[in-house]
Amino acid sequence: MRVNVISTLAAATMAGSALAGIPVMQVAVSSSSGGSGTAVPVGTPSGAPNQYSYSGVLSAVGFVSNFNLVATDTEASSRAVLGGQFSIVNTAATLQTFTVDISASTVTQGPSSLTGGSMSGVLTGNGDGGFFGSSGGQSIWNAFIRTGGTNNLVASLLNAPYSVTSAANMVASIPGQSFGTPIPNLPSIAMGDAVALRLVFQLGAGDSLDLTTAFVVQTVPAPGAVAMLAMVGLRARRRR
Repeated sequence: MRVNVISTLAAATMAGSALAGIPVMQVAVSSSSGGSGTAVPVGTPSGAPNQYSYSGVLSAVGFVSNFNLVATDTEASSRAVLGGQFSIVNTAATLQTFTVDISASTVTQGPSSLTGGSMSGVLTGNGDGGFFGSSGGQSIWNAFIRTGGTNNLVASLLNAPYSVTSAANMVASIPGQSFGTPIPNLPSIAMGDAVALRLVFQLGAGDSLDLTTAFVVQTVPAPGAVAMLAMVGLRARRRR
């Protein structure tokens, strides 16, 4: 099977990015018809502090997808952000189930964290109308903190059964859902080796999907670190 992957790096480049503090991102898409593709896009400074942008295209049998994502350097920051835009078109003649995995490397830190996330989107139907929905009782959107190669589920959105339909050649909104608001506000485990998103959904033949998503993990300092920061602040006030 021929897979066209744009913006893919070699393993040596991945290692170099990790050493430089630039998060190593991976985007993988697979379809129930057997098509699949994986990209490891190059991170470039986005203009925001410690934040990098990643973009690319994945195409294979049954789909064409593109993404414009961001991730933060957690060597320089205690906050991990993973999110942006992801689009896909079902080019098959039948309804398909898609699995999308997006991850970005992080630096293990802190005893715990605060988390939050969101997802919204738009469905565009073909001449027969459009369909977007959950598959096999699974939640469509799932966020993880990865530690030692193990994905630890933090939260899920668009829980099954869930579906959105559109009229022929029309657009339908996928209402936004979120957790840990104001983001990040939900207590969770410590930041690990990576933050990750998994999307599992059904999409009608010829339909297209545009999603906007975000996942944030904020390290909670250890009690000793909090006390030290308080002492530094007190000393600074005394000097003034």
